[in-house]
Amino acid sequence: MSDSLRFRQIHLDFHTHGSIPGIGSAFDKKAWQETLKAAAVNSVTLFGRCHHGFAYYPSKVAPVHPNLDFDLLGAQIEACHEIDVLAPVYITVGWDEDYAYAHPEALISPPEGIDTLRPAWKRIAFEEEYMKFVCAVTEEIVNHYDVDGLFYDIVGLTNDLSLPAQLEMRERGMDPENAQQRHEFARWKQERYFQVIRDCVNANKPGLRVFHNAGHIPKGDKVFLNYASHLEIESLPTGGWGYDHMPLSAKYTATLEGVDVMGMTGKFHTSWGEFGGFKHPNALRYECAAMLAYGCRCSVGDQLHPNGALNEDTYDRIGVAYREVEAKEAWVVGARPRHEVAMLSIESLPGAGMDGEHFGGRHYSGDTGASRMLLERQVPFDVVDSAADFSRYAVVILPDSARLDADLAERLNAYVAGGGKLLLSGESGMALDRDAFLIPGIGEVDAEAERFDMEYLKISDELVEQEGGKRLIRSPLVIPGENLRVRPAAGAKVLGELYKPYFSRTLEHFCSHQHAPDAGSTGFPAAFLCADKNVLYFPQKIFSHYADRAQILYRDFLVEALRMLLGQPFSVETSLPSGGRMTLTEQPEEQRYVLHLLYALPVKRGDDVIPKWNLSSIEVIEDIPELHQIRVSLKLDQAVTSLRLVPSGEELEFEEKAGRIEFYVPRMECHAMLELSYA
Repeated sequence: MSDSLRFRQIHLDFHTHGSIPGIGSAFDKKAWQETLKAAAVNSVTLFGRCHHGFAYYPSKVAPVHPNLDFDLLGAQIEACHEIDVLAPVYITVGWDEDYAYAHPEALISPPEGIDTLRPAWKRIAFEEEYMKFVCAVTEEIVNHYDVDGLFYDIVGLTNDLSLPAQLEMRERGMDPENAQQRHEFARWKQERYFQVIRDCVNANKPGLRVFHNAGHIPKGDKVFLNYASHLEIESLPTGGWGYDHMPLSAKYTATLEGVDVMGMTGKFHTSWGEFGGFKHPNALRYECAAMLAYGCRCSVGDQLHPNGALNEDTYDRIGVAYREVEAKEAWVVGARPRHEVAMLSIESLPGAGMDGEHFGGRHYSGDTGASRMLLERQVPFDVVDSAADFSRYAVVILPDSARLDADLAERLNAYVAGGGKLLLSGESGMALDRDAFLIPGIGEVDAEAERFDMEYLKISDELVEQEGGKRLIRSPLVIPGENLRVRPAAGAKVLGELYKPYFSRTLEHFCSHQHAPDAGSTGFPAAFLCADKNVLYFPQKIFSHYADRAQILYRDFLVEALRMLLGQPFSVETSLPSGGRMTLTEQPEEQRYVLHLLYALPVKRGDDVIPKWNLSSIEVIEDIPELHQIRVSLKLDQAVTSLRLVPSGEELEFEEKAGRIEFYVPRMECHAMLELSYA
């Protein structure tokens, strides 16, 4: 990782309406510097041009904010550089109010489902004339200032049905009524934008760091990676993303060789654009610690008051987290994940991203449910795309809707033939165009068998007894219906049966408030190990069901079956509660492993406060209880010579038993890092 991507960044939003007076009137260089130094900040993304369309420097190509009477951007860059704080610059792209009113023909249509009478940003299409304008702004900034990078915002795919877009599609032989071709057209326009900006930057300041923000890091999209010097994972837990979003993205980016990654949260109680909102310091501590654990640098989003003065209360709170980050950085630089389970993201597979819900959107529910299950049970896993080297992993999980083309099926079959193991659910492992498995030895789908609106799964006694009755149950467990009926190939080991209800709920007959009770077996399995014991299959979309319903018994059923598939304990076992998180990394140059343990318990509070951000409730972290005597058992490739808590340096005792390292962490609060050195 490059030293030029710092660990303690601020993303300083500054979207300021033209009617607000006194822009930058309270900016004071000394106060600015003292505030940043006290908060241990070492990089600040400053605003060149905002969503309102205004420049904050004496621009000759873009409108300057009408109530700015000095070079605010230049003054901020100077103040930062004098105290060795980097200063990348923000340039708006997709949302541009001034350009939208001057060039209404450049707007996408429909406007992303937004009520045009409600105050909202206007989305600009990536047309050639607009790209020339963005390049002119870029050239002006990089040639007049010593900037440390460029951050271009709102560059995600747009489902554009404007007349200019339709005409351009037809000129390219594409059908605007075809969703897949609209997606391909959007990808082409996005890549054209990337190329134009890359050429512009390289012509003016080669080697400058550049990031294009789409609010999501697309998995498997190597085109996106080709145009970014690093990645920034925008993930504000209280702002609509939730606390499970960051791990799912960061566990993917951690597997990308040679890619610098920065996490991004916010100081806000809710989301972007909130003045006077403050997150509890413990939440910032946990969020920054999680970024480190997942191999990321840290960025905290703030919003500068129009008067240009930094808010001291904000930086008091950020400083609590960033002083801890500063002490821990050495154990993150160059660290690579060392996990034995891979979750193959649905997003990276053929056909993903074509539907409206995921047109440049976020995570699929199958991915989300799988990630939650594995995180909550501290299973050591990475998130990978379809081009990954599967041979690095003992098990590859394909969640719910991971259908295969011939190439991916061939690679997965070669992986299994070489001793690898697969866990499949729902449609995973089937062909793109038919309900037939491309992984041999699973069985056949019975399309004629009756299915019901709600069904039940009955876990095998063997699996219940393996867990000692602590988690799993013997009674039929309700699960959403329409599950596939699969007849296993000969020799399969059934781990559970699908039970049917008396009937589906209809106007003609229904029972009680929700669904009919169980009425015996369907004769089809709810999970089974194939004869060679290398493939485990669930006919339900069990991961999506967990994402939707949070039934912990689905999670525990799957994880215990995964243990059986693996045939041995996980390489990392801990006694952390379900709110705990674990990652294991290695720093080969320092000859050490680093085990991260995290614990906080987000609580949902509040009602729907900002419909735009889908805030049906807000997840709050306030209290972080201290944990004691956390048991850890590790199986590592190297013999450990010393174990200590870092950065404190406290030495811990450990034992070697049956090829594993075992020890107890005496106490932890929020985040514990354990350094395991080897010769």
